[in-house]
Amino acid sequence: MKSLPLFLVVLFLAACVPPAPIAPPSANATLSSFSFASPAVNGEIDQGAGTVHVEVPAGTDVTTLVAVFTATGTVAVGGVAQVSGETANDFSSPVEYRASATDGSCTSYTVSVVKGAPPSAEKALTSFAMTQPAAAGAVDQETHAIHVTMPHGTDLTSLVAVFATTGIRVTVDDTEQQSGITVNDFTEARAYVVYAADGSSCAYTVVVDTAPGTDKTLTSFGLLAPACAGLIDEEARIIRVRAPDGTDLSSLVAVFSATGAHVSVLGREQTSGVTANDFRAPLDYVVTAEDGSQVSYTVRVSAGVPLLINEMDVDQVGTDNAEYVELYAAGDVDLAGIALVLINGGVTPGAEYARIDLGHLGTLAAGAYLVIAGPNVAVPANAMKVTPAGWESSNRIQNGPNDALMVFDTIGDRIIDTVTYAGVLHRALIAGHAAELDATEGSAGAPADSNTLVGSIGRSPNATDTGRNNADFKFNPALTPGGPN
Repeated sequence: MKSLPLFLVVLFLAACVPPAPIAPPSANATLSSFSFASPAVNGEIDQGAGTVHVEVPAGTDVTTLVAVFTATGTVAVGGVAQVSGETANDFSSPVEYRASATDGSCTSYTVSVVKGAPPSAEKALTSFAMTQPAAAGAVDQETHAIHVTMPHGTDLTSLVAVFATTGIRVTVDDTEQQSGITVNDFTEARAYVVYAADGSSCAYTVVVDTAPGTDKTLTSFGLLAPACAGLIDEEARIIRVRAPDGTDLSSLVAVFSATGAHVSVLGREQTSGVTANDFRAPLDYVVTAEDGSQVSYTVRVSAGVPLLINEMDVDQVGTDNAEYVELYAAGDVDLAGIALVLINGGVTPGAEYARIDLGHLGTLAAGAYLVIAGPNVAVPANAMKVTPAGWESSNRIQNGPNDALMVFDTIGDRIIDTVTYAGVLHRALIAGHAAELDATEGSAGAPADSNTLVGSIGRSPNATDTGRNNADFKFNPALTPGGPN
């Protein structure tokens, strides 16, 4: 049998295959997503309302925006087929997107594009303060200046600011600032730059200083030549300086230290170690603080202290229960810093065994008498008497030999007057003075007191001082405490 040609076989087989079924037309036409690539923003689709809302940044050109979308069916705008990511449209007004299904049905979506609010231009520092120590700053928004006054003495090199701002960030020297955290050196003005959301910036000049000080104290005072220190009574604001006997007080230079801004005398600025003044009368040194407040110190300079040991009764008949020492003021005497020192001459060198401070007694007028004695000693009404603690008992003053009484100036650190009785004492040590002192004026001391005869050892004539104990003092059978010998 003869075989059929190949093309006839293929034709026959094709005729035997049934035709493929045809899909029914689709009735689903929707936009399932909508966005823009540039600027990159997503739209919000409301399928029920058939709307798409898209917000783009302020300043966006909406006339040529290209939408990126997904949809079932075909999409057209004004009859123009849309290709996702390619077709541009003008969205300056709402645009209707129509999605069409294969069955001819369609769904319309109104796409509205709105521009967002423009970036804020706000860039103010609305408050500024320091934390430790706490101090509020004053912000001047017109000049963009901030001033902070810290307490006096504050270290400005390491301070932390707390601030509030309407901007998005703040820098100092390009360093990001965090309120309450970032540390800065405010010894010089600092520029705080505030940046707004729109990229603009504003600089605030921050100046930090310290409050003026209130300190105004003379902390030390003395004389340059002759070199001698003063005693400062801070409570009374009196400074006492005792120069050596015979010092010319009319032109002396003071050396001092003080807190505060400056020191003046009679309105004239004073320089320590340089400015000379006439100290023959008391002078007021005025110390002015940084804040302008002032205090005044009265400086009293004297050359020598005219105070003499004039009479003593150190040994009585029987029990020594009426001992006394009489001092005589040859001139007006300020007793501040003056002490009567009792020295034991029975050791080598002689040593202080008692001291009576006289400063609390104030002043002695020229010609006045001061008697240091126990309660059994009576003095005239016009004389001053003091009974030191413990002098109610007997044997307060040693009888000798070689014992001494010394009037010592603790301000000038020198002997005012000294008497050795019943012997000599050329080497003695007293508290507060490192070097040995000569307690005998001249080559011999005053005579010894008697314990068999009533009497005292006194200057004769009264208040005579030649600088020789043996010549100036005699035993006197009369007792004249508080009066002339």
